[in-house]
Amino acid sequence: MFDAVEIGRRISRLRKEKDMTQPALADVMGVSFQAVSNWERGASMPDIGKLPELAQALGVSVDELLGGGRGGDLIRSVIDGSEETFVKNERITLSEAGEAAPFLKPKQVTRIVKAIEEEKEQHSAPEAGEDAAQQKDQDRINLESLVSIAPFLDEDYLDELATRLAPTVGLNKLAALAPFVSEETLGKLATAAVENGGTLGELAAIAPFLDEDAMGKIAFSVVQKGGTLGELAAIAPFLDEDDLGRIAKETIQRGGTLGELAAIAPFLDEDDLGKIANACVEGGGSIAQVAAIAPFLEEEALDKIVATALRQGQKLNDVSGLFPFLSEKGLRALVEDALKRNDTASLTKISKFL
Repeated sequence: MFDAVEIGRRISRLRKEKDMTQPALADVMGVSFQAVSNWERGASMPDIGKLPELAQALGVSVDELLGGGRGGDLIRSVIDGSEETFVKNERITLSEAGEAAPFLKPKQVTRIVKAIEEEKEQHSAPEAGEDAAQQKDQDRINLESLVSIAPFLDEDYLDELATRLAPTVGLNKLAALAPFVSEETLGKLATAAVENGGTLGELAAIAPFLDEDAMGKIAFSVVQKGGTLGELAAIAPFLDEDDLGRIAKETIQRGGTLGELAAIAPFLDEDDLGKIANACVEGGGSIAQVAAIAPFLEEEALDKIVATALRQGQKLNDVSGLFPFLSEKGLRALVEDALKRNDTASLTKISKFL
């Protein structure tokens, strides 16, 4: 791999040997002084179209400027317009193409990688008992090498490669390519993987790079097919709050409990969570189950839920698990209720939080 810092040092040394200033070299190259400064600091690389001119200005060959190696040979072939022939004749690998990639344009890198694939395809043959198409794909693509070159590839072509790799490597490994694959393609791959038995835990690996709409559709699909909110928790941080709220409401409507809701409660809108909890209690649910989500409810909302439960005749003792999360106002209301009931045991418990 080319070292930008090392190349920068070489440019600086050769410039000084020519007794040139950075502005003077910039004038010769037709670039800004800042561009030359960036090259020499290793902050950026010279454009491939500038390499012959830069090498000439410094009195060296392009190979000498880059430090030699097969990566340098590949760059020279690109400059000459013979990269596809060079790749096939020299059996260039993806790793070696990755060395040259920082100097090249996406379409140039893509042409090189396609040439590498074509060359490997021509020389590959399936082993005994192996499916020919599967063997060919394995020979043509190496995920680890592809990851190093992915930032420099044309997005459409990378989408094609990711689509081809996904069924065999899985979402966990594909995550290394996710930052460079289009959201549309990534969404399709994620949907296909989950439909074919992939888990939401695996999906979490690429979730940060997925479109929220795609994530929402996948989440709804999984839950509707019987997936649990515990499974959904793996991708909950990446879901839209509205989508997550609708999923939570539908789960409760289908008979789910607030205890199940606890898995995604940290990522739900507090207002939505309060309304869901209140609706559960109003529908006859035990106030005790609210304890599972109490840490994520607003104090005022929790005060109202407790008041609703007591009006419905639920016991003050069932509220004891919520005492640490109630407001002082809510606790004082409970004190009054306990006094009316002459419930000294509850009074003792409540007093610890006042």
